[in-house]
Amino acid sequence: MSETRPIPECVPIPPQQTTGTDIAKNLGVSQATISLVMANKWQGRVSAEVAKNVLAAAATSGYRPNHSARSLRLGRTGTVMLVVPSLASPHFADVHSGAARVGAEHGIGVIVYPLTGEDGHGPFRPPRQAIDGVLAYEVSAKSVGVLRDGVALCTLDSEPEPEGCAVTTDVGAGMRSAVDHLIRLGHQHLLHIRAERDAWTATRRAEAFARQAAVHPRTRGRSLAVPIEAIPARDRIVARLRTDNLVTGVICDDDDVAACAYSAARELGLAIPGDLSIIGFNDLPIASLLVPALTTVRLPARELGRVGMEQWLVNGTGPANTVLPVTLVQRASSAPPRP
Repeated sequence: MSETRPIPECVPIPPQQTTGTDIAKNLGVSQATISLVMANKWQGRVSAEVAKNVLAAAATSGYRPNHSARSLRLGRTGTVMLVVPSLASPHFADVHSGAARVGAEHGIGVIVYPLTGEDGHGPFRPPRQAIDGVLAYEVSAKSVGVLRDGVALCTLDSEPEPEGCAVTTDVGAGMRSAVDHLIRLGHQHLLHIRAERDAWTATRRAEAFARQAAVHPRTRGRSLAVPIEAIPARDRIVARLRTDNLVTGVICDDDDVAACAYSAARELGLAIPGDLSIIGFNDLPIASLLVPALTTVRLPARELGRVGMEQWLVNGTGPANTVLPVTLVQRASSAPPRP
């Protein structure tokens, strides 16, 4: 009795993929013409009728250019790395959104790399071999030196280099407007609450606060550094306000720190703005949700990412420095102090 063998399963053979060479041969044009049309760079080089025929043939055959092979030939990856201090704040997401939108228009992807500290090292080593450049947002000068490593770099709200590409927001002007706003309301005892981190913008805000407070002889300005973590920051603010009960106006380096100041005021039984006026920075969504709504300095985060990406595309490592204006948004958290 012969052995019954199972009938082998039929495996379909995939159709051969259409290539750019195939389309060029069928249409009687050069491979360069196919590349120009598929990259949307045919205007002024190829007639509109030929471009239309190429696109129609590509759509019919399902042809897609091999970007990986093209990247290997050109030595480019089509990827830029956006370095941010952390992923905790939606402000950083807005910076990425602005950069990614411009990158998409030029066929460039933007990946996010969070620094766990200000030493240039994060959860993994920066993939320098797989990127064309770096956008470094709010990182220290030391971190910028580590991240540069031969790739085109543009700094965002970081210390501009003399021959580098940089986009900054005018945080100094924002701090001055916050100080002047509180003084116009009648506050004389001001507290600047800053985060414990080595960042150029933090230093700029601290310097602007001290100078602007000193302009007014009757104003006393003091400073408090707090951890990035919310609960320890709140506890340190509570301790400071408990021992320094003359403070009636507080300016925080960002809206998250301002939320910690709200919590501290509640724990101490202080009314906002009756006992304590509070101003933040960034104008995050939380600023409008706090009760009362937070007066804050609006930083153009998406615009920062957009302009940074545009300057990187145009200048690379060439010198360029753009300063973006900021706006004080007045809401209910600031008012004249009680008599």
